[in-house]
Parts: sequence; structure tokens; C-alpha cells
Amino acid sequence: MKKSKASKHPDWQLSRAEKGWYYLGDSARLFCTSLLGTYMTTFLIFQGVNMASLAGAILIVKMIDAVDDVLFGFVIDKFNITEWKVFRKLSGTGKYMPWYRLFFWTFPVATILFFLMPKNSPDAVKILWFLVTYLLYDFTCTLTEVPMQSLVTTLTDSPSERNSILTVKGVISVVAAVGFSIIVTALMSEKVGVPLKTIAITSALIFLVLMIPMAFKVKEHNTELKNVEVEGSQEKYTFQDMIHCVTTNKYIFVYFLSIIISTIFCTRTAVEGFLGFYIFHDSMVFSYVMLIGFVPGIILSGFCGKLADRFGKRNLLAFIFALITAASLIIYFFGRDNKMFFIVVGGLCAIPNALIAVVRTYIAPDTIDYTRYKTGKDCSGIFYALQSFINKAFGGIVGSVTLAILALFGWQEVQGESFADLAAQGVTQSETALNTLWALGYLIPAIGFGISAILLYAFYNLKDADAALMAKCNAGTISREECEARLSRKYK
Repeated sequence: MKKSKASKHPDWQLSRAEKGWYYLGDSARLFCTSLLGTYMTTFLIFQGVNMASLAGAILIVKMIDAVDDVLFGFVIDKFNITEWKVFRKLSGTGKYMPWYRLFFWTFPVATILFFLMPKNSPDAVKILWFLVTYLLYDFTCTLTEVPMQSLVTTLTDSPSERNSILTVKGVISVVAAVGFSIIVTALMSEKVGVPLKTIAITSALIFLVLMIPMAFKVKEHNTELKNVEVEGSQEKYTFQDMIHCVTTNKYIFVYFLSIIISTIFCTRTAVEGFLGFYIFHDSMVFSYVMLIGFVPGIILSGFCGKLADRFGKRNLLAFIFALITAASLIIYFFGRDNKMFFIVVGGLCAIPNALIAVVRTYIAPDTIDYTRYKTGKDCSGIFYALQSFINKAFGGIVGSVTLAILALFGWQEVQGESFADLAAQGVTQSETALNTLWALGYLIPAIGFGISAILLYAFYNLKDADAALMAKCNAGTISREECEARLSRKYK
């Protein structure tokens, strides 16, 4: 295995090239996820689908999704795909990389199929197209996302290298996500008018190409658990055992609950483009907001690891949620009638927003190492399957609820390819609908982030130093006896 010259970290296991290909593949996968997650509601509203019917369809696919995500996480943890004769020659070695190598291409292909929805078809055809292609997208997303997320725990057995990988990956994701969002928003704005369907299909093809090198260039170096109390226990477990691993880990429960609340209350994500278009008569307004927060957000993202070490991962994430709560309330009460004030305060709010994705990635592996340490069972797949389900299911639910609320308060249905089409048509909304849109944009998200901050600070008390000791014990770097002696307290 090649290592960088004069390495300052002799326990690190990945070469720079491996990390580079991993960052590229994972970022492409993340963008493909956010492509549909961010622009699904906008695309469907452009299609002119009845909002009440659409809200019901979204809830149906999310109920189905609740089953396949968790089951697939079990399958990944339970079965070694390299032992299946039909896949052996193509899958390669490892625990999670074989799944990625075999199925990564299905995800962008399913994304393309979703955006090929025929615009001039009846509502019933559009709803059916949505149900079929979204379920296909959802399943292939899980096929890719669960192995990719779980891979963080098997790339290396060094906690410091893992945190370094998570920090760099988070910074790259923020840089690319902001750039991608600005480009997409500008292209479909009233000033340019490129159809969202064209943008989405082209982007998915690019992401597919970027995901290919990782399948051949990245290897796992930490696939086996050490120092388990019962030899081989990690090889023998049932679905009930895995559910037990999750339900008995209060730290992952609190973490997931904070994600659920902050996600389901974040109604702005479903209507952001229309918020700018109808409130400020400028669909690009959120691009200006992101540009203000872009550079400070990137700089602070690079220091997230040090900030987390200094203040604690839990404390840092809770503080970020509290900042977003305060900024959102200020915008809601004082920002609607002053576009410049909105842009400035929104830009400041974008700074902590940019850090969420980075800081969240630190917490999940710690809770996984806690479960591995306490049970001797490697349940990474089920954890990340649940996280995938939460991100997609509650992201979908918030879209469904948002559309239903807008329909209830008199939203006028629109149809077009871009905001340029809407500007040309001159479709207006009632004052009641606009007030509802503004509350969905800032008041409701503020409540969600505030509750999440309180939950984390009050109930998540797994110490970072203790989680690092557990990770070393799991990897065999220290003995179980030494770990128990050095822990700050006894964990039940």
C-alpha cells in the first residue's frame, strides 16, 4: 500500500490517490441525491400536477420506502456479496465496496427516468410516472447510499484519519453543492430559462461518469472487528439482533430524532425557488444569499474538525442549530419587506447552514462504534440505511406536507419549464398564499432547528474521547481491558 511521503500520521492507511477517488465518487453520489431531493417539488410544480393528489402520492411512496431502506441495510450487514457466485468476478473484495461496484450506475439512470416525465400527459399518467420512477430512484439510491455511508467505518481503523476524511469530504461537498445550486438556479431563472428537465438529465449523466473511477481505485482496510467479547459474534446475528442494536443505543436515537425534526420542519427546501420568485420577484435571490455565506462557510468547514475537538461534536451541532433558529426568526419578522436586509441576514444564516453536513458526519460513526463496542456486532449498514430512510422519507414527507398546506391556503397551480415561463405567463398568487409561503420559508424551519438543538444538548452525552477509545478497541489498537480502564464513565 502506497503512502504519502514523510507522513505525519503513520497509522493512516489510505493513499492520497484513494482518498481523491473516494471524494470524487462520493460527491457525485451526493449531488445525484440532492438533484432530485432539492428540485423534485419544483419540477413537479412546473409539471402542473394537482397539489393535493401529488401530496398523497408522495406519502404512498414514502411508506413503501420505509420498508426497503431498513431491509437493505440488514442485507448489507448480514450477507457478503463476494460469496455469491453470480457476482464474485465483478464485485471485487471488501465489505461495502462490492455493493457499490455492482450497483452505482443504477442510481443516476433512475434519476434520468424520473425527469423524463411527459409534460403534456393527463394528471393520472403523471402521478403514475411519479410513483413508478420515484420508487425506482429510491431503491437505487439506497443501493448506492447505504454502502457509501457505511464505507466510512471500513476505509481505515484510524479515528483521526476518519475524521480527516469526513472533514475534507464535507468541505468538498459544500463547495460543489453551493456552486451546483447557483448554476442550476441561474440556468432556470427568469433571466435565462433553461428547462429544469434538461439541466437534471445532463447533470445525472455527468455524475454517472464521475462515479466510475471509485469502483476501481478504492479499497477497504478495516473490514473485521477486533476485541469482541464473544469470538465471531459479529458474524452471527439476526434481523432482531440488528434492530436491538439500534433501539438500545440512545445516542443514535437522539441523533436520528434531531435529524427527523430538523428535516420535517424544514419546509423551505420544498419551495425555495418559488419563495424568491413570488416574494422578491427574483428567483436568483437565494443564490445571492449563498454567495455571501460561501467563503466564510468554506473556511469554517475546514476548521470543523478542530472546532469539534475544542467544543465537542454534540455542542458544535447544537450551537449551529441554535444560530439557524435565531437567524430564521429574524428573517421571518423583519426580512420580508426589505430585499437587501433579507440577503445580508440570509447570507449570514447560510454560514452555519454550510457546516451542518460536515458536523453531522462526525457523530454517526461515533454512535456506530459505541454499538460495535457494546454488542460486538457490525451494524453499520442498518444505521446508514435508517439514516438514508430518514433523509429521503422525511424529506419526502416535508415536500408532501408543504404542497398540501399550499393547496389548503389557495395556491394557484402553475405549469412551465422554468421561471422564465412563469414570468411570461404572469401567474399571480393570493396574499393568503404568499403569507403561507413566507411562513413555510422561515417560521416553521426555525421551530424545527430550535427543538433539535435542545434535544442534542439535553440528551446526547456520549463523550468524544470515549467514542475514540471504543473505535481503537474495535480495531484492535488497544485491548478491551485498557479501553474500560480509560473510559470517563461506565456506559450501560
